[in-house]
Amino acid sequence: MKNIFKIFIVTLLLSFVIVNIKVYQSAYWQTFTLNDINTDSYLVPYEIVGKKISDNFPNITQTALPMKYVKARYLVHMDSLDQAKAMLYKALKMRPQHMAPIQLLGSIYLKEKNYDSAYTLSRIAFNKMPNVNSHRATYFEALRRLKKTDELDEAFAKVKDKSESINHWYDYIFSKAVLQNDKDEQTTLINEFKEKFPGYDTEVIEDLNNMISIGSRSYSIFAYMSSIGDTYFKEENYVKASEFYELALKYNQENYLLYENLAIAYDSSKRYSKAEEYYDIVMNQFNPSDGRVEFYKGLLLIKTGNMDDGCMLLRKSVDKNFILKTSQITASNALVSLCSNN
Repeated sequence: MKNIFKIFIVTLLLSFVIVNIKVYQSAYWQTFTLNDINTDSYLVPYEIVGKKISDNFPNITQTALPMKYVKARYLVHMDSLDQAKAMLYKALKMRPQHMAPIQLLGSIYLKEKNYDSAYTLSRIAFNKMPNVNSHRATYFEALRRLKKTDELDEAFAKVKDKSESINHWYDYIFSKAVLQNDKDEQTTLINEFKEKFPGYDTEVIEDLNNMISIGSRSYSIFAYMSSIGDTYFKEENYVKASEFYELALKYNQENYLLYENLAIAYDSSKRYSKAEEYYDIVMNQFNPSDGRVEFYKGLLLIKTGNMDDGCMLLRKSVDKNFILKTSQITASNALVSLCSNN
């Protein structure tokens, strides 16, 4: 009898040890996976997520997210969509009231162009927790795909004054531009936005104004071409960058940064006359306040022998407090270095 009791105690203790090891190991890796969720990143390799973290015990994170949802998120990132869906449906069986698996399922169906299923699921998540950016983003995209303009208006009315409302406003204005592109209505919306959020992220608003002006289809092509140009630009392939910027210009002639980047691409590939032509367009037609165009054109004129005009432009750039973000070189540094005798 004593031996049976001892065996029982040892078994019980071993069970406690095993449970604690599992909980500790899961808690350790949860710290990193939750950071990935919070920062919308995937730094933890799936080999670790799949092998080191049990999704059965414990089956929820310290913040009550289903572990199967955490794993499914990495599977979506790897494009293993069928595996991800299977895991998310299991998560819903365990915690049917949790909206995170429902939202992620909706986003998967969007990827698969199953818009009806995406709409049904994203609508559930949004109506349950509307002031969550991922819920709104998935739902609004489903509404755009199905051209449900009236429902989009109703959904926006629920969130326009919420704590995350600035993101809701961006998405709504964009969605309306895609679905209707009523310039008068869009202008009214943007003016209302500016009053509600004065001085906030003017570049985004400028992009939305461009979209309204040229139409959503042209804007999409422009954005695609200019993004390819940006990639070549970052790789310092300035000839290819200029080719795609020129293509983008055919669809949008109202974005001064496109002209400016095109001028810099020509400048950096020693096609100075074309560079000067586009610098002049930026200064004469747009006259931006950041001092970037004066800085670059000033340097171009100096290196091509026109010190007087080049130094004059650098002084204008100094007046606008321009700083080259990539290297933290200021216009005043360049002025002192290049124009001290001028």
